[in-house]
Amino acid sequence: MQSTEHSNYENSFRDSLATISETGKRLWVYAKQPKGKFYNLRTLFAGFLLAFFFGMPFIKYNGESFLLLNFLDRKFILFGTTFWPQDSYVLALMMLSVFVFLILFTVVYGRIWCGWICPQTIFLEHLFRRVEYWIEGTHIQQKKLNEGPWNFNKTWRKILKYSVFMALSFLIISTLSSYLIGIDALLNNYTLSFAEKPGFFSATIGFTLAFYFVYTWFREQVCTLVCPYGRLQGVILDADSILVSYDYKRGEPRGRSEKEGD
Repeated sequence: MQSTEHSNYENSFRDSLATISETGKRLWVYAKQPKGKFYNLRTLFAGFLLAFFFGMPFIKYNGESFLLLNFLDRKFILFGTTFWPQDSYVLALMMLSVFVFLILFTVVYGRIWCGWICPQTIFLEHLFRRVEYWIEGTHIQQKKLNEGPWNFNKTWRKILKYSVFMALSFLIISTLSSYLIGIDALLNNYTLSFAEKPGFFSATIGFTLAFYFVYTWFREQVCTLVCPYGRLQGVILDADSILVSYDYKRGEPRGRSEKEGD
């Protein structure tokens, strides 16, 4: 009996999420901006990934996009090599290889994908949260601002923040569109009217609003509720996997934090 109670205690932390209360209500996350060597490395790597994402559509090879996933015309270009529908088996093998690689990588190194490479993490932590820190201040200042009364200071900060969020959402969607139809076709579409390209503009507006919703409100819930890779963690992780998480055995406090961060 005692061993069963001990086992239940050891695994009790698995029965709840830190971002959801016992009543099922969401607990808003006021993220403290990290500091330290590994965060600096993550920032540099995220900068490289963002530069790659936003810059790749402008790179061409032999007059064609260097990277194109045109599902409408069934034409795919991966790093200068063109694939047609008859080459779909090659793409299938490549996707399967990536899937197997992710599983093996997670088993060996833990959830490095989620913290270092995942687009949701890159956009949220290295774009949208940085805008939040810049406009609203630290996590403590953000909480104080949200809980405080509406006044001029709060109003202009909220308007500016959400305007930048909308602009970033539009920029991300436009960049994604350039991977689907090509940068030249994208820029040409923006010179046309809504009546001439209703499907394109409707999709752009719809997905821009969807991204705006995700990064303004939904945020980390994408990882815990929606992401299929996050759901897969329950299968490919065990008690010995490497995780960056709260150590319930060690507990808090860990002592005074250093100015350099940890």
